[in-house]
Amino acid sequence: MSQIKKKASCVFANLITVKKTGLVFIVVLLLSGCNNHRPVDQTDKKNGAGNPEPKLLSQPEVTTDTLQFIHFEGNFDYWSCVFLDSKKDTVTLVTDTILPSKLKNRLFEVKSFMDTLLQAGDNDSKFSARRMSEFRLLKGKPFVAPITEKQILRDIWDIPEVMSGADQAAIAERPTDEKNYYLVETGTHGEDNFSRFYMFRVYIYPNYEIRVYDPDKDADMSLEQWRKQNQ
Repeated sequence: MSQIKKKASCVFANLITVKKTGLVFIVVLLLSGCNNHRPVDQTDKKNGAGNPEPKLLSQPEVTTDTLQFIHFEGNFDYWSCVFLDSKKDTVTLVTDTILPSKLKNRLFEVKSFMDTLLQAGDNDSKFSARRMSEFRLLKGKPFVAPITEKQILRDIWDIPEVMSGADQAAIAERPTDEKNYYLVETGTHGEDNFSRFYMFRVYIYPNYEIRVYDPDKDADMSLEQWRKQNQ
């Protein structure tokens, strides 16, 4: 009888061992399954996997030029500065800065880039223009010698119609930030009065030009047009 109990005890012990072993095996399988199940990779999130990186806006190309300042224009939707380059070609740049008249014909180092602007109007259409971003004054001789007032008066006196009828020529107005011409009056001077003869607008850019001015119409015309009109 005792032998039967011993055998039963051994069988029971073996069953317990099998159960424990099976339980351990199941736990190992579960843990192995958990390890094999890959969670969402945080590194991918950091690296933006699946999400495209935001595109950086391209910076406009900036060019640097040495230019001679000619005129500031403030009468349109956008301010602009007129320069001459080393080839004596006119360069117009949009600007947010007023360059005073006293700096005319001075050399500048100018940085500029291509900008997109809105055209005033119902459609607000866009157009491209170069915008001045930085500038600094330079030492050096201008590319084009400034037009002097002495030269202007000499050229006025050389007009045959002035030579034949006037005895006086004088500068009445000088260029400002709003206009790019000299106004010259010619006439005869009496004892007590001045009798006006002809008036001229002398433009200094983009080309040096003398034009006949009509004060009644506030308009001017070329010397050629004026002579044809008076034939």
